[in-house]
Amino acid sequence: MEDALRRELGTAVLRPTGHSGGGCISQGQSYDTDRGRVYVKSNSKAEARRMFEGEMASLEAILKTQTIKVPKPIKVIDLPGGNTLFVMEHLEMRGLNRHSAKLGTQLADLHLHNQQLGEKLKKEESTVGKGQGQMEVQFVDQFGFHTVTCCGYLPQVNDWQNDWVTFFAKQRIQPQMDMIEKNSGDREARELWAQLQLKIPSLFCDVEIVPALLHGDLWGGNVAEDDSGPIIFDPASFYGHSELVMIFQCKRTSSCRQQLNQGMEKGMNSSILKAGCWWTLKEKLLQFYKARKMFEGEMASLEAIQKTNIVRVPQPIKIIDLPGGGAMFVVEYLKMKHLNKYSSKLGEQIADLHLYNQKLGEKLRKEGNTIGKGAGHSESQYVDKFGFHTATCCGYIPQVNEWQSDWPSFFIRHRLQAQLDLIEKDYGDREARELWSQLKLKIPEMFCDVEIVPALLHGDLWAGNVAEDDSGPIIFDPASFYGHSEFELAIAGMFGGFSSSFFSAYHSKIPKAPGFEKRNKLYQLFNYINHWNHFGTGYRGSTLNVMRKLLK
Repeated sequence: MEDALRRELGTAVLRPTGHSGGGCISQGQSYDTDRGRVYVKSNSKAEARRMFEGEMASLEAILKTQTIKVPKPIKVIDLPGGNTLFVMEHLEMRGLNRHSAKLGTQLADLHLHNQQLGEKLKKEESTVGKGQGQMEVQFVDQFGFHTVTCCGYLPQVNDWQNDWVTFFAKQRIQPQMDMIEKNSGDREARELWAQLQLKIPSLFCDVEIVPALLHGDLWGGNVAEDDSGPIIFDPASFYGHSELVMIFQCKRTSSCRQQLNQGMEKGMNSSILKAGCWWTLKEKLLQFYKARKMFEGEMASLEAIQKTNIVRVPQPIKIIDLPGGGAMFVVEYLKMKHLNKYSSKLGEQIADLHLYNQKLGEKLRKEGNTIGKGAGHSESQYVDKFGFHTATCCGYIPQVNEWQSDWPSFFIRHRLQAQLDLIEKDYGDREARELWSQLKLKIPEMFCDVEIVPALLHGDLWAGNVAEDDSGPIIFDPASFYGHSEFELAIAGMFGGFSSSFFSAYHSKIPKAPGFEKRNKLYQLFNYINHWNHFGTGYRGSTLNVMRKLLK
């Protein structure tokens, strides 16, 4: 890949920086070239070129407005063998924090840019028409975009429409509903949509909508900052209604608040509510029968981590069953912001968390105390097996944590095999089945000469589950169990969000053992399969590629 990349970029220098990242869809790597540092995204899916071309066009369109900083796109490259690369400017980014207000202002400016351009052109009596394919920015009087873009891995048709209601119903909601119909044939969804689409026009009565250039996928994972101000990236742009961006704020609905209040009044002592307790409540409402099991696992995980007194987590309070099904998990509210200043401290604390059980065992042996499995008792006890005292969920998939005496057996049976059983059930993928039949025989040899003491893990330590406040780092949404400490680092390194200082601080306390890199790939495999099970076949290629590499 690097030879082709060097040739396509016309650079004599192509040196990996060690900075890797990416998101749920593509993987990324930074390189130094003789023209500066670049960031290269790669994807092996058949539709990768279309996806990257849409992203490149989106970045170019935003860049032309000069309202908000984005990485400068450079080139989309097809590689022999089916892989596609997207090369762009490398920016040194960190979590959005200090420049949040500035980002709000700049997004508003982005959304007003086309309207202001139209007003200016009218004043100058210039020709008005749609233009995004030309060198100069022109006023756009319709809704759409000049090319297909992808939200996630799903392509979005952006054919120009004269009114927003038609565009939104026809090219946003209807295509999604068509996929729901194809994949699940949900009758209730079909019937509700048939009624709803007739009512949509009434929601826009007396609202004047001027086409606004949108980022198109503006969630927390696609915004950042550097010293100069905010940055947005991974866009799926089109000209639409500026209000669409507000859905990513995830405001609670009145019905959600009502369910919270009803559940609190029935499930907790009313005197606590009347006392005006300084607990603020985080609500999680899930309308399916597995909610209580999932929340029980999360509560047990938070309690186990909390007992170590090492890294801060929200105090769990209570699980409440809601009338009509579903459950609610009430936890302490913590005023959190993106992990930034305390990355290094979090690395040290995660290492201390992983070493806690080992040190407890050493202390107990010195004192001649009884040693046995714990985690369910009020006092922390040394745990000499791999597992957990209850099921936990990674995403919405429950994980069996039955105790095992050795780590390879636990990991093969309760993590990889369990996930691949779901793949077999849902997809019957022959290639995955055949690769797994070979790989599982080779896994034990990856652990030769490695001593593994059960470590209490967070269990799902990606960037979306870590934060900080003024006092230090915070971790949340755990799916804990006692396992190999290296397991934790796989997802932390897969999708970005953790600085090099996090990993340096961690490894200063727990150095990499021989064979670390190959085992890291093995642990990444679990996360790729888990994403395949959660989000579909967009992760099939990554899963099979990792399996093939592990078999070499």
